[in-house]
Amino acid sequence: MKSSKILAALLSLTLFFSMSGCTTKDPGNETGDVKNGLENVADGSYEGSGSGHGGDLKLAVTVKDHKITEVSVIEHQETAGISDKPLADLPGLIVDHQSLAIDTISGATETSTAILSAAEAALSEAGADIEALKKPIEKEDKTSEVIEKNVDIVIVGGGVAGLSAAVEASKSGQNILLIEKTAVLGGSTSLSGGKILAADSVFQREQGIVDTPEQFADFLIKLGNGKVNEDKLRMIADHSSANIDWLIENGVEFSDVIDTPNPEMTPNRGLNAASGSGQGFITPLAQAAKDAGVEIMMETRGEKLIVDENNAVVGVEATQSNGDKVIINAAAVILATGGYDRNPELKAEYSPSYADSRTNVGAGNEGDGLIMARDIGAKIIGNDSAIAQILPYGSAMADLFTYSGLFVSVQGERFMDESAPRPVRTPIVLRETNAPEFFIILDDKMSSENITKSIEEGNGFTADTLEDLAAQTGMDATKLSAAVARYNELAAKGVDDDFGKNAELMNSVDSAPYYAIRCTMNTAGTFAGPQTNLKAEVLREDGSIIQGLYAAGEVSSGDLIDKEYPGSGTAIQSFVTMGRIAGETSAEYAKANK
Repeated sequence: MKSSKILAALLSLTLFFSMSGCTTKDPGNETGDVKNGLENVADGSYEGSGSGHGGDLKLAVTVKDHKITEVSVIEHQETAGISDKPLADLPGLIVDHQSLAIDTISGATETSTAILSAAEAALSEAGADIEALKKPIEKEDKTSEVIEKNVDIVIVGGGVAGLSAAVEASKSGQNILLIEKTAVLGGSTSLSGGKILAADSVFQREQGIVDTPEQFADFLIKLGNGKVNEDKLRMIADHSSANIDWLIENGVEFSDVIDTPNPEMTPNRGLNAASGSGQGFITPLAQAAKDAGVEIMMETRGEKLIVDENNAVVGVEATQSNGDKVIINAAAVILATGGYDRNPELKAEYSPSYADSRTNVGAGNEGDGLIMARDIGAKIIGNDSAIAQILPYGSAMADLFTYSGLFVSVQGERFMDESAPRPVRTPIVLRETNAPEFFIILDDKMSSENITKSIEEGNGFTADTLEDLAAQTGMDATKLSAAVARYNELAAKGVDDDFGKNAELMNSVDSAPYYAIRCTMNTAGTFAGPQTNLKAEVLREDGSIIQGLYAAGEVSSGDLIDKEYPGSGTAIQSFVTMGRIAGETSAEYAKANK
């Protein structure tokens, strides 16, 4: 197969150069007669901006002789690692194809969209025909191939659980393959703030913070309301300190900050990646896996588990983004495919309370692992749970993620101390308003480019009077006006008599135009999937083990969380723990069953 591919490639190159030698130049490519959308664009460099995951991205497009000769990113705030591929590839693709009809990079859609939007803005300013530049690119018809691979262990999913499993399994010296459906490693962990919880960690000891795994486990179990696997949670807490040491050994760097993501959690046990994002875990773990000889296949989606005559799992069928089929024969399979935030049907079935919510997780969270396991009889468990918060959506998120100004219900009434920590806001909103949404009310002093974009996206409203603002949003004008007047009165007084908010955080809302930014339920993770035991082995409905099948991470976290998520960093610690265990136990099984 490999030699035939090389031969085919050589023949293709020969044909290409033969045709090149016989082709005459199109004079339209060198004159003003060219009809490529750039015929009216003068030579020069043009700048534009687009909204990315971290904020505005700015780039410059250079045009010469009616051709795009260079696209260069000038400024961006995107997360290193997850944004690397679109930043490296898309500018060149725009030049190569002389087009804006470029596919986004799977797993990095927001950065990709920002680059394409910025390029469009620049060329629009230059007078280009944008419609012509967005004309679909003709692609060659390609006959899909079937690729067969034989390995000892295949891991489906390249997030923190999958990479942890890969690094751990590699210690056995066996042949490990990791497949990732998107073009970027990291999954939802890459988009997180980079926090991980741990009890009695080396950093706590250095700072004199006394903590125990028992305290950590007790807190997790308390929030589980009797609906979680207490033995598994205690195991995760027991492993938490050693996992930090292991992460450090594998190149993860931490800051000195130790905090708590939940005011009810004591003592402080939240450790933070020095990078300030979850990519601080992903980049070093990916490098550690590669250094250990783990093969990684990108843009390869696991679709079906291969089962033998004894109902043991012996491989995975996958499809690559180019249409090629991949048959992977393996002694053991680890599912680490993440959640199902982006699968409306699964969300409605397993997390119905959040069926109508939005999400800002990675594009890969479509429930692939859950479906594959369910199809062969795995028991699916869950508590109608999700990492869910009521937040601004779209561009306004960048400005208002931690904002603590004036919040009002959909009726227009103030209902809480807006400075309450983010993890506890959502329960307050639901309890006090009986609705999964509210509005943030701003005035001209808080106006910004992101607020304007939010309105353009349909996530916000603006008006010169509160009455008009109420009419646009559906709020009661009398209640909204009264809420704003009362808030301004308390701000001037310097004491929040109604909800006890720190007076320093109360700024008057009294300068038109006014803004209402809608905050809706957003999920950042889901908790239902195949049930596993303490060895990460997947179980059937009758409790028996599905031989050869393991699961770790969000895909198999249905017995870890009830309704209230304990706080940022809980999931990553759980996923590292179960990933490492899956890697170790699958390696033992694979060695015994080759």
